[in-house]
Amino acid sequence: MAESFFPDFGLLWYLKELKKEEFWKFKELLKEAPQKFELKPIPWTELKKASREHLSRLLGKHYPEKLVWEVTLSLFLQINRKDLWTKAQEEIRHKLNPYRNHMKKKFQLIWEKQTCLHVPEDFYKETILNEYEQLRAVYLTADEAGECSPTVVLQGPEGIGKTTLLRRVMLDWAEGLLWKDRFSFVFFLNGSEMNKITETSLVELLSKDWPDASEPIEDIFSQPRKILLIIDGLEEMECVLTLGDSLASDWEQRQAIHCILSSLLQKKMLPEFSLLIALGKMGMRKYSMFLEQTRCIFLTGFSERQKKLYFSYYFHEDNKSLRAFSLVREKIPLLALCQSPFVCWLVCTCLKWQMERGEDLEIACESITSLYVSFLISAFKSAGDNCPSKQHRARLKSLCTLAAEGMWTCVFLFGPEDLRRNKVSESDTLIWVNLRLLQRSGDYLTFSHPCIQEFCAALFYLFRRPKDMPHPAIGSVTQLVAAAVNEARTLLSWMGIFLFGFSTEKTVSMLEASFGFPLSREIRQEITQSLETLSQCEPIEDVVAFEELFNCLFEAREQDFVTQVMNFFDDFNIYIGSLEQLVVSSFCLKHSSNLKKFHLCVENIFSEESGSVSIDVEKLSFWRDFCSALTTSENFELLDLDSCQFNKASLGILCKMLAQPTCKLQKFVYNFASDIASSLDFFKVVLHNPHMKYLNLYGTSLSCMDVRQLCEALRHPMCSIESLVLGKCDITEDSCEDLASVLVHNKKLRLVSLVDNALKDQGVMVLCEALKNPDCALETLLLMHSCLTSVACDHISQALLCNSSLTLLDLGLTYLEDDGVKSLCQVLKHPDCSLQHLWLMGCYLTSICCADLAAVLTQNEKLKTLKLGSNKLYDAGAKQLCEALKHPHCKLENLGLEMCDLTSACCEDLASALTICRSLRTLNLEWIKLDLDGAVLLCDALTHPECGLQRLGLNKCSYDEEIQVLLTEAGKNNPHLTVSHNLWTDEHGKIRGITI
Repeated sequence: MAESFFPDFGLLWYLKELKKEEFWKFKELLKEAPQKFELKPIPWTELKKASREHLSRLLGKHYPEKLVWEVTLSLFLQINRKDLWTKAQEEIRHKLNPYRNHMKKKFQLIWEKQTCLHVPEDFYKETILNEYEQLRAVYLTADEAGECSPTVVLQGPEGIGKTTLLRRVMLDWAEGLLWKDRFSFVFFLNGSEMNKITETSLVELLSKDWPDASEPIEDIFSQPRKILLIIDGLEEMECVLTLGDSLASDWEQRQAIHCILSSLLQKKMLPEFSLLIALGKMGMRKYSMFLEQTRCIFLTGFSERQKKLYFSYYFHEDNKSLRAFSLVREKIPLLALCQSPFVCWLVCTCLKWQMERGEDLEIACESITSLYVSFLISAFKSAGDNCPSKQHRARLKSLCTLAAEGMWTCVFLFGPEDLRRNKVSESDTLIWVNLRLLQRSGDYLTFSHPCIQEFCAALFYLFRRPKDMPHPAIGSVTQLVAAAVNEARTLLSWMGIFLFGFSTEKTVSMLEASFGFPLSREIRQEITQSLETLSQCEPIEDVVAFEELFNCLFEAREQDFVTQVMNFFDDFNIYIGSLEQLVVSSFCLKHSSNLKKFHLCVENIFSEESGSVSIDVEKLSFWRDFCSALTTSENFELLDLDSCQFNKASLGILCKMLAQPTCKLQKFVYNFASDIASSLDFFKVVLHNPHMKYLNLYGTSLSCMDVRQLCEALRHPMCSIESLVLGKCDITEDSCEDLASVLVHNKKLRLVSLVDNALKDQGVMVLCEALKNPDCALETLLLMHSCLTSVACDHISQALLCNSSLTLLDLGLTYLEDDGVKSLCQVLKHPDCSLQHLWLMGCYLTSICCADLAAVLTQNEKLKTLKLGSNKLYDAGAKQLCEALKHPHCKLENLGLEMCDLTSACCEDLASALTICRSLRTLNLEWIKLDLDGAVLLCDALTHPECGLQRLGLNKCSYDEEIQVLLTEAGKNNPHLTVSHNLWTDEHGKIRGITI
């Protein structure tokens, strides 16, 4: 029995390698060893006289095979025969186990039956040489660095060969050609197959390929570092993955399939496992947030030489391959598409059918849809021309219905019942398999590639007739359009792109001419109506992902249609990370004349030179077209650039467009800009565009020279800027002289934000001198987190006394302390002080300053807002403020007391103030420690007929159920009252962000 574990050497061979004294010592130790393994010992009378052959049989008779070897290996170490222990371990590691043998047979069959690339081994190995080197290196590098096992992601568009590569990896491991010493077990999970599973355990999931002859699968989990898990078709999964810490870690517990996948990807379950995953562009965007410790390998597809080689291998005959490749080389777009191995196969198959029929070679490539249409027409002709058109229509419609049902229900493996339900007959099946549209996968059928299923699924909508009953599983055109332009439904993205391709008159006419029967021409109108409806939804970003919409419109590429759709929208949010995305966005935007708000992020396009002059020129040409769209709208309100990466040339093009007289831009936001301030073109935009009222450079690092140049532009009489946001720009006190000069000379400037800059007391003193100037028209000054102390308060007080325009002052997160506030309060009580809104959150204040603040509230009828959150005011301070609120001269409307260490002890004072104060509209009490008695007092006041409060800041969920009920009832009984969490968050966001 034990011999089967080592078919080459066996237990007896190892026992014979022992010397006489070693063999005797082995038997003596064996007398005690089983106790450690909780086994019943073999009687010493039998052991004492046993020969090597007899002992081998005794061990196999008394103990399970695996435990025989565990005991034996343990004893080899004890008798100092490390050489035998090492040899046995090598045997265990390298010997072809039943699982490996099973996977070898399975993936050999898959490789032979389910791949389009029937090419010589040498050619295929050449095409994946770079990827294999990276796959070998990535795990080795992690091991040498002592890092956790990474999640390796194969990235690339559909058809580039991700699935083929994963299948080859699995086969090569099973044959002992890859990761021989790294992974003892490699498992392959397929998204299509997992779609059929609702609940399982990880052990159960991996056991589907586990041979009965193997050891229990649970045993291999003791060495998780030696296990690799390959996941293909993750994008085909219908389930929604989840983020969070409440994921599963028990690999034996049955649970929902989405929970298992989420836990594996986020390294919550068996974090020592190595993962290898294939993801396309859309899948990467959807699942990247779930992946931990990733290493990306990008598949680049065929090189120019490999394209030509593939053609020669496909056609075999030189004259045919040269003829086919010559046609492709003449069509530059088609040659570029052939970088994808699947497209290469598609083109070759199409041309081969044309050659067999003796036709002139031709293949459309104006779009991806037109290429697939050429392929389908050739397949249709090769299926035979003798059938009536009615039969042809029925056959094609049944194939497309099967594809569409599969896409909408996330089914990619079709059984006999699926075929019967969709009226795909056995004879139809033979035709489609022969034409390589379908292929057999065990007892099931699949489309030969997901792209073909997506194409046929979209084609289904051309076969509809008014009298047709809608198929219950298949969504309408409206539903498909909504899914195709929604980032969350990536599975239907390509199906939607093909649908837009079928909306063109040229495509429908080409299909009708070949098929010999009419097709539906209502798709264009349905798409248009669907998009018009979606454009009216709020918020638009939840229903329309503009990258997806642009891809669909680019596929149609009919100007009138694109213009009509683009003008449905006025608020765009676009990411551009590749030349392809730039080309597509440029095409769509130049057909928009209704642009109002434009949010843009550009990465990886201009940050580095490509090394090719022609490519750089091409990029800038498309970028120029893209930017020209910013000059065509009469209502261009906002341009929001977020962390964009530009070089000098691309930034210059953007700025020149923004400076055009036809550009009506009002608000320019560039958060975390790089190198924009040092561009003279940028300052010309600020100076020359009379429509620009708002400039936000939050997060942009500005040197003293940058600030000086910017201030020169801001002081110019032509400058129309009214709001200037320079938060977190590394501005110091050295630049305050330049900023102060702007405050004096620019009478249009109303708001300045300098939050998160180390201005210090000296810098603010300079600014205060400008505020005292009668020409200063500033209304809002934001100085939060600017490194101020109480020293600055004397200068601020003098400025407030002299300045009649300043109404809002933010001094939050500064070290003012009680002494600083005392100084401010002296001037706040003066009748000449015009300040209406004062923010003092997190200024290290205590209840001591509340007497001064209370005096202000009773004497200053102009003050409308006082924010005191995140200070140690305690109940004693709140009591003093509440007394002031009840004073008849108090006109305060908004009071912030969040995170001030308040308890229920102050609720009686708060309740009294709420019923007496006629002006108070907003009160923030976040993090107040409420007990039931305090909550009752507060709620009674909130429902009192004299209470004028409209907004109360409280997180109801932080209290027990009884208090939550009280607060909820208070909200119901006072229809004017809103109880909400994070009351000031939106306002802070607006001040730092793009609107005021």
